[in-house]
Amino acid sequence: MAIQTAPVGWHGIIVDAPADWSLVGVNGDAKKGYFRVDSPIASALEVKWEQAFGKKPDLMAKAREFLANIEKSARKRKVKFDTDLKADKGAVDSVRFLWRADRLGQGRLVYCERCDRVVIAQVITTRDENVSKVASEMLDSVRDHREDGWIEWGLYGLGFAIPPGYSIEKQTLMSGFLALFFKKGAKTIVVERWGLASTLLAKDDMATWYRKDAVPDVKGYRVEFEPDAVAGHEGLRVKGWRRGIVQAVKAAGYSLTLHQHPGLLTGYVWHCADSNRLFSVRATHIEGEQIAEKVRDLIICH
Repeated sequence: MAIQTAPVGWHGIIVDAPADWSLVGVNGDAKKGYFRVDSPIASALEVKWEQAFGKKPDLMAKAREFLANIEKSARKRKVKFDTDLKADKGAVDSVRFLWRADRLGQGRLVYCERCDRVVIAQVITTRDENVSKVASEMLDSVRDHREDGWIEWGLYGLGFAIPPGYSIEKQTLMSGFLALFFKKGAKTIVVERWGLASTLLAKDDMATWYRKDAVPDVKGYRVEFEPDAVAGHEGLRVKGWRRGIVQAVKAAGYSLTLHQHPGLLTGYVWHCADSNRLFSVRATHIEGEQIAEKVRDLIICH
């Protein structure tokens, strides 16, 4: 029986991990960063990346350096350490490694010329666990770009992608609520997910709940709602127009640059009963752009 997986990743560095593995830490940006995903038992997936600065690296040398640091730690604990390192027959610019100490490590280094990044991923397990097949599948799934140029994100079962040029401004990562805020000049994209939807909607309809919970975060736009099913689920379409003196001043300032100030806001909110979650995507944009719709359509809610 195939194991159910979900994308996990940060700044476009994505691995398909078992759905019951949990993201426990993220750090860094698109040039250099790290994330870790833990299994329900004792295994862990660690992923690191760094920019290559336009020079194709010697992956074998990098792998030996990486393994030497692990060996140094093992030797300090007086633990026997041995390794196996070889070129990846299944891919160009990729090497695989194994290491054995008091724990076991199975990993892969990948260089992407298009992104100019080196990614190091490894699965660490205890000696009495047998997750080599799962580990191999995860390592096979490592990727750092989409063919359409959009930037992929994945956390706690929520997978989506953002157009190029947007940078993450802030995030809220809690068990019952996820929110990621992206910005490109004056344009913004916000992706949110709430758990326990049946509880949140127990007293209010969706429009009333969303107006109380999310609309206070929408600054400078007058908004209204209309019913709009999303992927067959009950939902709303949010429409907004720029308002206020501050927004007018900002628009005037941006008129002096090559970037138009976004005068419109479009968003979608929907209730996925299958997962008992609420989802929301909203984007500020100029006339004719359909950013919110494109981000919305990339989200698999159950």
